[in-house]
Amino acid sequence: MQTKPEFPEFSKAYDDDGQGRPQVVWTTLISDLETPVSAMLKLAKGQANSFLLESVEGGASRGRYSFIGLRPDLIWRCFGNRAEVNRSATDAPENFAPCPVAEASGAIESLRALVKESRIDVPKDLPPMASGLVGYMAYDMVRLVETLPDDNPDVIGAPDSIFLRPTVMAVFDSLKDTVTIITPVWPQPGVGAEAAYEAAVERLAVVVGDFDAVSSPHSTEATFVDQPKPEPVSNMTRETFHGMVKKAVDYINAGDAFQVVPSQRFKLPFTLPAISFYRALRRLNPSPFLFFLDFGDFSVVGSSPEILVRVRDGKVTLRPLAGTRKRGATPEEDAALEKELHADEK
Repeated sequence: MQTKPEFPEFSKAYDDDGQGRPQVVWTTLISDLETPVSAMLKLAKGQANSFLLESVEGGASRGRYSFIGLRPDLIWRCFGNRAEVNRSATDAPENFAPCPVAEASGAIESLRALVKESRIDVPKDLPPMASGLVGYMAYDMVRLVETLPDDNPDVIGAPDSIFLRPTVMAVFDSLKDTVTIITPVWPQPGVGAEAAYEAAVERLAVVVGDFDAVSSPHSTEATFVDQPKPEPVSNMTRETFHGMVKKAVDYINAGDAFQVVPSQRFKLPFTLPAISFYRALRRLNPSPFLFFLDFGDFSVVGSSPEILVRVRDGKVTLRPLAGTRKRGATPEEDAALEKELHADEK
């Protein structure tokens, strides 16, 4: 296994007193016989606090990069303005303690401090997002930056936000048919450069070994006889939802609001592993932003056409969508659906 950088170059940036520069160590493998999903099954092995990010462009072509993140050393989460952090997540995934920054300045400042702490220089020849924080922020987080009522009962109990800092990233490059396995190194007091480098190489070696495992295409499926499809159950009646829409229209007409997004929650039983749900979703609805985040007690799975917001090299990209249509089977059908969408008064 060839790793980069080599130790002499690594040690120049590492300081035995823990004041050195955070950096990454990596190795690259040929991956023409592997897929991101099969790799996820091999590497994560159903373990919590892992994720897979993929992309389908133009409704048919796989995006260039796919990202797998594993074995975080740090997990940050918040419930309202109360934030907790686990700095020993690799060995003790439930070892959360109140975040001192949040206690003094609130959850948003706590997250900002964590982002600053987790910045790391990534060599230009590595794929983007080779290291850092990955997670989600729920819509409820808006209440931390704007005073809004909060009358809805919390029936799920999930954190308003979770961010993981993986110790291993596997980045697939579909153009080069390679996978680059990357591990960050954060200088620690009392840990010398040689020991830190050896630990990083060992983390890479474990993942390389996992890639050699043979995966079964049915490893996450269950065997069952034909059963009726379960009907989704909403958290409100159709009449209640229609009433919400009417009230929203009244607010807009009165000038009290310019946009309202009513929502409802559907639930149905699902007994298979969450990755099976993701596998089905990516086949049924391939989109530019496919995501599977496994937090153990629950998973966040989605397929979205919308970038929402992106910051890259100091440039902010916003691309909100006011409506969508399914992709057509042909360019002509795509054009017809586009024309229909443009004609929609929304």
